Amino acid sequence: MKNTADTIIKIDNLKKRFGAQEVLTDISLELRKGENLVVLGKSGTGKSVLIKCIVRLLDADAGTIDVDGDEVNSLKSKDLNNVREKIGFLFQSGALYDSMTVRENLAFPLKRIKKGLSEEEVTAKITEALENVGLPDVIDKMPSELSGGMRKRISLARTVIVDPTIMLYDEPTTGLDPVTSDEISDLINEIQKI
Repeated sequence: MKNTADTIIKIDNLKKRFGAQEVLTDISLELRKGENLVVLGKSGTGKSVLIKCIVRLLDADAGTIDVDGDEVNSLKSKDLNNVREKIGFLFQSGALYDSMTVRENLAFPLKRIKKGLSEEEVTAKITEALENVGLPDVIDKMPSELSGGMRKRISLARTVIVDPTIMLYDEPTTGLDPVTSDEISDLINEIQKI
């Protein structure tokens, strides 16, 4: 099923259960280009599961998930990876690699997804990403040397560095103080305009 020209994600009657517990029951939504969509709910109500089903880190039990014209549940590995390359995904924890510097964390997705870039181009993209999140001076620091808010910013930079057309955020302000939460929310809105 192909979507209308401006529909980026369309979910119909999505279901997901773990054993006897049904986590997602007949979830349907549509997201169009340029829109922000927020899914709200208490802890444990399936928000993270929904996002993981969209990128098929988890397989849905029923329903359809169409991302930019592709029904992800039916895609083979190579085609699924092509869809995933369009999607930036910011995990709750940030998921930075502890054994890598900030520079290495940002270079990792570039070298994996944007394989034709020279070292100079990789460095330029890293510098730009760090400037966009307001942290140009932490390039050679380890994640353990950064505050929680700084780690979130670096995680956000790593997510957008590959220029995804779709951004998915899994509780991007979890565990942050109110001021830092507002800064991250403002940063997300600014990045949408880039």
